[in-house]
Amino acid sequence: MNHRIRRLERKWTYNNVDNLMLHNALLRSKFFFSVHHPKRKINSLYFDDLNYSSINENLDGISQKKKYRIRWYGSKNKFNNPIFEIKIRKNFEVYKRLFNLKKLNNLFIFKYENLDFIKEFLNNQYRFNKTIYPILTTHYDREYFISNNGLVRATLDYNLQSVLVKENKDLKINKNYYSNTVLEIKYDVNLDQHVRDNLKSINTRLSRNSKFVNSAITTPSSLS
Repeated sequence: MNHRIRRLERKWTYNNVDNLMLHNALLRSKFFFSVHHPKRKINSLYFDDLNYSSINENLDGISQKKKYRIRWYGSKNKFNNPIFEIKIRKNFEVYKRLFNLKKLNNLFIFKYENLDFIKEFLNNQYRFNKTIYPILTTHYDREYFISNNGLVRATLDYNLQSVLVKENKDLKINKNYYSNTVLEIKYDVNLDQHVRDNLKSINTRLSRNSKFVNSAITTPSSLS
């Protein structure tokens, strides 16, 4: 698999919120969201160069940002049908290139030799203009919703955890980095005005959020 996705994504971050309240707000909004898929665990292994360019782009507020990650579902310890994503964000607009990593399926993540194998495999396979390294993992629960016209999707993410894997540091340490819940609205670029006109029915304030950066900057000593 090698295909592209182009869409808009808007995110809101809530601290210590009642998730049931957000759930009901989506169902009662003008989008008339309903549950789209069963809840599942989302896992990602993020990569960056030795200058932490991806992290710094997010911290500096650069409008066009690039992330490299492997995403899989289910157990956080082992790849399950992993997909490699190159994600480029320009303001609220997102482009993704997706690649199926069948060769890495069922690989146990938290072994030093496996992390090194993953690094070598990706850099040899895709020939980036810089070497990328595994930095950290993120793990969280996600609920899925879809509007009654099928054109707008929403997700709720919570119970975020992260494990640092850079340079073999803190490999076995698993931490809860923040208790926030993240609401994300996703839709085709030509629906932006329609979505913006109806967002008032979800009483919230838009804020910048990145699970990758939030996890990384919580432990700045590991990034020095």
